[in-house]
Amino acid sequence: MLDVSVLPAFLLAVTVILVTPGPDMAFMVATGINQGRRAAVQGAFGVTSAMTIWVLVAATGLGVALTQLPAALDAIRLAGAGYLAFLAITTWRRAGAPLAEASVVPNVFRRGFVVNITNPKIALFFVAFLPQFLGTTGGSGENPFAQILMLGLLLQLTGLLTDLAIGSAAGLFRDAVLSRPRVRCLLDGAAGTVYGALAVLLVMGVVHG
Repeated sequence: MLDVSVLPAFLLAVTVILVTPGPDMAFMVATGINQGRRAAVQGAFGVTSAMTIWVLVAATGLGVALTQLPAALDAIRLAGAGYLAFLAITTWRRAGAPLAEASVVPNVFRRGFVVNITNPKIALFFVAFLPQFLGTTGGSGENPFAQILMLGLLLQLTGLLTDLAIGSAAGLFRDAVLSRPRVRCLLDGAAGTVYGALAVLLVMGVVHG
């Protein structure tokens, strides 16, 4: 039997996670602005699909093992920083590119997947925070695997809806400035700067952690 009594607190925690800026939000905004709403939808599903891996990690107990290996979490941060740096460089290089060229980006779904599989915010939530919502021993304690699966899938659904909304809003904004190359160039540069700043913050977190 699943313990639904934890849902109010869990949904509150999920809301905080989803509205907290991070690599996934930066990716959705940048994708919507640079490639439009269609690409943003693909990116949103890529971001969400990465959560499936983290759900399984938490449900099988591997997340608990990761919390005992700080080096593993640092490796996730560094991998995320490396990929964000790659996105920053790519975005800067394409800043102000003609629309026909800017709209063609290889495998936005894959990019979204990699961004979130190496997202330390998501990793820490699943390996350290999610197990706290297992509920009482008489309820979900009898089936912790199913409880974590239920909560993880709920997070995936709410995350997908949030990412679709963010990406679509960014895409609508892009549509409004399509005819203004200078504005698009500035937005692309800003997106690259955000990627770069997040990469630096992740590295600093490892160095000073």
